[in-house]
Amino acid sequence: MVVLSGPGGTAEISEHGAEPHSLRGPDGHELLWQAGSAWRRHAPILFPIVGRVPDDTISVDGRAYPLTQHGFARDLAWDVLASDGSSATFGLRDSAETRARFPFAFELTARYVMDDHGLLTTYEVHNPADTDLPVSIGSHPAFAWPLETGAAQTDHVVVFDEPEPAPIRRLDHTLVLPLVEPTPVDGTTLRLDPALFASDAVVMDQVVSRGLRYLAPSGRGLRMTWDDVFDVFVVWSRPGGADLLCLEPCVGGAAPLEFAGDIREKPGIRLIEPGATLTASYRIDPITPS
Repeated sequence: MVVLSGPGGTAEISEHGAEPHSLRGPDGHELLWQAGSAWRRHAPILFPIVGRVPDDTISVDGRAYPLTQHGFARDLAWDVLASDGSSATFGLRDSAETRARFPFAFELTARYVMDDHGLLTTYEVHNPADTDLPVSIGSHPAFAWPLETGAAQTDHVVVFDEPEPAPIRRLDHTLVLPLVEPTPVDGTTLRLDPALFASDAVVMDQVVSRGLRYLAPSGRGLRMTWDDVFDVFVVWSRPGGADLLCLEPCVGGAAPLEFAGDIREKPGIRLIEPGATLTASYRIDPITPS
């Protein structure tokens, strides 16, 4: 575990999956979900796909490859490329193991910086090959819900920076359904309730905001901001009730229910040209009650 610290708090990042396992504010209060029976992860990196594809199989030039939900990056050991106490960079490259599931060369890095305000995360996906690299990438951080002992889940809110009137998508066994639903966001405010996730995730594929606040009744919470490369935002908790809330900035999303094409044609996939790099960053800044 690599430990980062700074005026904005502390973070612990595992070499397994380059996954944050802890994020504490300056007062030491833990914000991340600490894993458990409801969900065994903390904040996995989703790569080279976000969500699921039909039959957990991708097609590349007419050949089928097994690729399960959210890809493989979250389940592999990464290399620690650099670490200095307040920042760390982790790297993952293609291998015989990854090419059996995703037949493309790639160089993926995740850099974490704990600064004056909180944790900055930057992903870089480099294409070292001479053909296009089709990818999606996303972050899946789970936060404690409720954020404080004794607070009711239904007294928590997510407040987006901008009004979010666009309809949302829902999932059927982690694939995107064709119909849209009215947004549950009232202006800028999403009032949280376990019932919101009875039909699984809230998929915002027309999200306008590039920031939000997730707040408990006391004012404790976090500020999350993300750059324009992230074009889908997902809010999720395990259906049936769980003490976690996931706020997920993503490049692309799950496949449509009936998708059956080549991975290069999947909606939301980015094609990285030979020698090019896709870069995407987001922040999580703790908010401590005054």
